[in-house]
Amino acid sequence: MMQPMKHQRVGPASPLDQGTWQQILTAAKDLFFAKGYKGVSMKEIADAVQVMPSALYYHFPKGKEDLFTKMIQTLFVDEGVAGIDQAMGTTQGLRERLTLLTSSLLTLPIDEHFMMLLRDAREHIKDPENQRIILSLRDRIKQLVMGLFQAAQDAGEIRTDIPVEELVSLYMGMLRESKSIQVSHLVTVLLDGIAFPAQRDQH
Repeated sequence: MMQPMKHQRVGPASPLDQGTWQQILTAAKDLFFAKGYKGVSMKEIADAVQVMPSALYYHFPKGKEDLFTKMIQTLFVDEGVAGIDQAMGTTQGLRERLTLLTSSLLTLPIDEHFMMLLRDAREHIKDPENQRIILSLRDRIKQLVMGLFQAAQDAGEIRTDIPVEELVSLYMGMLRESKSIQVSHLVTVLLDGIAFPAQRDQH
């Protein structure tokens, strides 16, 4: 399993704020996905959660940049990718682990639309630490996939003549285009290929 990245814990100022905090992050995610980073205002988010803008700034004193960054870190890095990594620790065998990883990653909106949102946000977010957090999502996903394939190579479960980095790129490309494809089909094509066994033996 990956070692968790060290970062300051983000969250509400007190446990009593947890419900409002989660509502704000979820509403912000929906608005950012619908309108892009630049197209969303703090007032719109406050209206969506039915709180005063002053309450929003209580949770996110640095404004929209702070809110967007904490949304990415909390919903995608901490709860999303870290949760997948933890779940994979309970599985055995490459096929089972790859199936769990694929189905889990497909529940995260990491398609091209999402990547465009991240690029849009990075153009407007100036704080270096916030930039690092945004980039950490992509890096954590890549580390997760690379760790799976590297372990499989080391265990002799997959061929070693193809570099792990190339396998990761192939897998991530398939994943981006697989929103409507069954997980089992993606895993089967990746591990078994598309040719019948008799055809594979001829080459």
